[in-house]
Order: sequence, then C-alpha cells, then structure tokens
Amino acid sequence: MRAVVSAAVLALAACSSAREPPLVFGTGQATEVEIPASPPKTLPPMSMNDIAVAYVKLVLALGEIDPGYVDAYYGPPEWAEQARALHLDAREIERQSQQLMVRLLAAPAEDPPADPELGTLRKGYLKNQLGSLSARAAMLNGRKFSFDDECLALYDVAAPHYSEAGFEAALKQLDALLPREPGSLAERYNRYIERFAVPKEKLQSVMSGAINYAQLRVRTHLELPRTERFELALVGGKPWSAYNWYQGGYYSRIEVNADLPVTISRVVELASHEGYPGHHVYNSLLEKDLVRGQNWPEYQVYALYSPQSFIAEGSADYGVELTFPGRQRLDFEHELFDLSGLDTGQLETYDRIRQAAESLGPATIEAARRYLDGQMDAASTAAWLQHFTLASPERARQRVQFFDHYRAYIVNYAYGKEMVRRYVEKHGDGQAGSDAQWRAFVRLLSTPRAPSELD
Repeated sequence: MRAVVSAAVLALAACSSAREPPLVFGTGQATEVEIPASPPKTLPPMSMNDIAVAYVKLVLALGEIDPGYVDAYYGPPEWAEQARALHLDAREIERQSQQLMVRLLAAPAEDPPADPELGTLRKGYLKNQLGSLSARAAMLNGRKFSFDDECLALYDVAAPHYSEAGFEAALKQLDALLPREPGSLAERYNRYIERFAVPKEKLQSVMSGAINYAQLRVRTHLELPRTERFELALVGGKPWSAYNWYQGGYYSRIEVNADLPVTISRVVELASHEGYPGHHVYNSLLEKDLVRGQNWPEYQVYALYSPQSFIAEGSADYGVELTFPGRQRLDFEHELFDLSGLDTGQLETYDRIRQAAESLGPATIEAARRYLDGQMDAASTAAWLQHFTLASPERARQRVQFFDHYRAYIVNYAYGKEMVRRYVEKHGDGQAGSDAQWRAFVRLLSTPRAPSELD
C-alpha cells in the first residue's frame, strides 16, 4: 500500500430500454447525509455507506468547479442538487475530503462484514479515491505537482521512466518493414497506414459493426446485463480519439472523433476499448455487481482524475488482445478490410507493421513528462512525438492538446495495460484469451481494487 499512503501524504501536505429497479443504500439514512459548510470539531462515527455518499457528493462538488472531473454520474438527482447548492471552493473540498479520510480510517472495513476481503478492498478503494480527490482539489487551489508526483497523487501509480534508446529497436524494425519511399520514417509510416483508413462515408457502419462483433465475442466469456446497450456517434473538434459516456442503466454513448483518419487497427482498438470488453463492460459490471449487487453508492460517480481511471484505461487497452488474441485479430481485420473496400492482400504486412508500432506506445508517457515538467515546449514535444511515436504532425498536435487538457492522465493507457496484463497472467495463466485469463479479468473489473494492489 506504499503508493496509497504516499498519495494521501501528498494531498495532505498540500438510459436503458427496460426500467431498472430503484436503488436503496443501507437503511435509507445514507441518502440524507449532508456535507455541512462548517463541520463540527468532533467527528461522529459514520457507516461505510454514509462515508461513500459523502464522497460522492464531494466529487460532485468538485465537478462544479472542475469541468470534466465527473466523467459519469447516475445516482439520485438530489445529491447533485445538494452538491451544487453548497458552492464549495477547492480549499473547502480539500479540507472536507481529508476529514472524510479520517472517518474512513476509523470505520470498520464492512458494515456488517459479509465478505471481509471485499470489505477490505472497498475501504482501500475509498481511501485511494479520497486521497486523489484531495490532491485534485489542491491542484485547483494552485498546488504544483511534477508529472511523477501527479501520477502518484491522482492515479496511485509510480510512473515508469523510458529512455529514447529503448524505442530504437522498434523504429529500426519499422524502417525495415515499411516501403522504401522518400521522407522521414514518420512520414513513410503515416503514408502507409493511412492507405488503410476507413473511408469517412463508411466509418459509421464499419465502427458499429466492429463494436457489435466485439460484443458477441465478449458475451461468450462473461454474463452481461440483459438490457445493456450502446449508441455510436461520430464527432469532431475533440482532443481525444474516442470517448465512452456511461449513462447508467447499462447504457453507454460512444463517440468517435472523425477529424483524423481512422485506420482498421484503430477500429478494432476503439471497438474493444470503448465498448467490449472496455469501458462499457467495466461500468456495466460495476453497476451490476457493486452498485446493485452490494448497495455501494460510491460507484455511481466516476471521478476522471482518480485511481479508478488507471484500472479503467488499462483494462480497456488490454481487453483488445484478450478478446482478439493472435490469429483471431487478423481474421477480424480481414473482415473489416472487406467492409471498408480495402485490399486484403496487404493485410499480413499491415498487421506486422501495426504490431511493431504498438511497442512505441509508452513513448507518449515520456513525452508528457518532459512537456509537463517544462523540459520541452509544445513545438519540441510535437517533434519528439513525431520521431518516437511516428505520429503525424496533426496527431502530434492533438496529443499535445491532450497533455494540456488531461495532463498526467496519459499514464493510465500504456502503463495501465502493462499492469493489467501482469495481473491477469498471474491470476489466470499465460495463454492469451484463455478461460482462466477471462476469469481473472472479470474479477478485476467487478471488484474495488486499487492500482497499487495489482499484484
């Protein structure tokens, strides 16, 4: 729990087609918990559900002054109204989150202890989330964090460091695989992969078909709620490639940014990452097993800049290879080539190039660290991304915009994927896509495990 304690110290130093049944938490008293503007000097005991409801309201209160902080909320509307009415500033939210941490540490792990292990995990999850909430409030109040400290404080992870030399092998491999054409390696790479972009007029149908097929694949391995569903929309003008907006009731709105070319490999990745078994499945399982199954209110809100995102993004990225291991991905890409009207004769070479380029993913973490720590400006960061991740100039600028907007959030992708893979292989087995791996994966998604507990 080293990272959990460190995050806390850093902070303290500074809709479905079928109707779902109503949610009831505890005795009903929890739904009436208020966050007083001036808490009493003595802190009365609180149940875990009372603490969870107070946490939800603090997250909602921070969302009022930090647009985008609340990624999803499907709890009682009156809680959001209460949080809005309090008009708490960042300093007060930081103070109250620290007080709530004290109450949490004094509370029993479970109320009553129906499942001691699950109760312990729940308490650890809330401790992480509260430490992150306090740190985010401190940032809004002017506290400055280095990239590494921000990763620890917000996401409960010690961010890895990467050397430029570590990416040279992949760059050399790509140089050998790509057609011999004029221009830099990045220019040659982007010219090549953009030949395999889905025509814009076909993107909606190809993307929708890919998500639906990923759904069928996932349903053979786990039980999803009967009423779960999604809608797909193409959008533009965003700093991200795609986004899942979970609405509650096992329903998601998936948006795909169509500003830049969407290649066949990205179609596969986005179908899995945003849909199945990614964000849509993760949120649906949490709602089914923890919100409805355990009557835990804290999962009705998703604080974006929090340890939960490390699990969410890491599992969504890892879910691609879990759902489409080895040859199965190649077969899926073949079908998508056909749907898009592309030459399937190029598929084998395209897939080898795609795999070689994947190993460059962690370079974005290093780019973000250097940029956010002031070692590189926007222009040199974009140039660095073009060289070490082979991003096009347009995509490199979009990534810098992502760093500006989401800061250290980038650690949750490549490093999150690596940590989730380790967990699944340790608690499952080493055979990609096996039943044992799926059981370990589902266990991770449906329990309140913190990033520092991925062992």
